[in-house]
Amino acid sequence: MVLYETALGGLALLWLAPLWGVVRPGFFKLAGGTALACAVLAWLAGRGELAAAGATGRMAALWLGVFAAAVLVWQVLLYARVPAARWAGMAAVLPGLVAGWPLAQLSGRPALGALALLTGALFLGATMDGLLLGHWYLVDRRLSNRPIAALATWLVAGVAAALVSAALGGARGSAVDQSLSPLLAFPNLTVYLAVGLVLLCGLMASFIRVLVKGNSIQAATGMFYLAVIMALAAEFAAKVYFFPA
Repeated sequence: MVLYETALGGLALLWLAPLWGVVRPGFFKLAGGTALACAVLAWLAGRGELAAAGATGRMAALWLGVFAAAVLVWQVLLYARVPAARWAGMAAVLPGLVAGWPLAQLSGRPALGALALLTGALFLGATMDGLLLGHWYLVDRRLSNRPIAALATWLVAGVAAALVSAALGGARGSAVDQSLSPLLAFPNLTVYLAVGLVLLCGLMASFIRVLVKGNSIQAATGMFYLAVIMALAAEFAAKVYFFPA
């Protein structure tokens, strides 16, 4: 789930943020390769359990595979310098969105499940793309601060969205599975943990915006490092109970 969210959010924000035509194509190869790796790993990690979850699970596995294939096609076109590569990258978002619906149905709460996936994708995508772009400034030193400032703003929006994702991740009154940790016996511990981590990411997002305005890109990238670690941990906590036992 977390890998899928990272791939979908990271890919979508490449087109929502003002990056194309501003940042050199090499960055899209870097970010696209990261999204591809996450999409492929999400498909490989989930296909076994999804295949055993009936027709809906098999449909989710199928669309996860289609999503990974679409991202791969985009990367091939990008490396081949085909002019339509940009549109292929945008189109690759669609199968990712479609895959979210059968995944959300498996949660037992289709509408809320879809909302949890989309908000988590925005959160993880903003942190991952921001981290990768911060490193890209080491390659393109003439790049203005506008792209990373835009992603810092998207991170603020992602933090707000992640609070929704965290709030939807409780145990829902079912029997508590303590196989991961006996601490899960505490009611809604994962929700409190996720919310706390998200709030820390919000604090870092405010620091990143200040650092970018002060032209301290390397320091902002360091903050993105911490934000990525905490964002992944927050989404893991939020999604522990996403699927019913």
